[in-house]
Amino acid sequence: MSEPKRWRKKPDQELHTLGEPSPSLSPKERKQWEKVRANEKALRRITRAFATAEHENPVFAAATKGFLTKLENSGPVAGNPLTYLIKIIRREAGAHRKKIAEEQARVYPVGDDIHLLDTTDSVTPEDLVVLREIKESLKEKLPLLRKEFSEQEYKVFLLTEAEGMNSREISEALDGTVSPGAVRQSLLAAREKLKRPAVRARLGVSPLAE
Repeated sequence: MSEPKRWRKKPDQELHTLGEPSPSLSPKERKQWEKVRANEKALRRITRAFATAEHENPVFAAATKGFLTKLENSGPVAGNPLTYLIKIIRREAGAHRKKIAEEQARVYPVGDDIHLLDTTDSVTPEDLVVLREIKESLKEKLPLLRKEFSEQEYKVFLLTEAEGMNSREISEALDGTVSPGAVRQSLLAAREKLKRPAVRARLGVSPLAE
């Protein structure tokens, strides 16, 4: 008789993906590493909260590598090792977002969902159609978008629509040089430009409904 479906474990849902601790670790260091391994599932949920599911694996890998390096080079951490690792996870998530911002010329669409910033802007059904059409051929439209948008509008638009970041994450990815409020204003300005018939024609997307 086949195993009940609810008990089947998918290959990518192993409880532990972290390796065994180095033999060079002291008993106290090994105990801290084992505590991290035992709580990997919860730590990965926290990583997703900071980095999104799409970027969970690289951020979690970088954070746990940093933690293991700390144990090997400096000894056990003071206090709760989980609290210490969460701080590393948060730092690595921020560094990962900055890396994405720096490599935005290499942007790829991430599905059909239209990512909206945490703001009360007015996005009409026609706007959603245009945004979806742009995302479907985003790489080809990058040179055109650069001509239509200011540098800040261009960065904010790409990080919103291609990477799904919100205003706080974009502000952090841009090293705090643009406040979350300014990020929202830049996105609104970019979307207003997309409502202009001439801009839509140059981009080769649907005109506004009459």
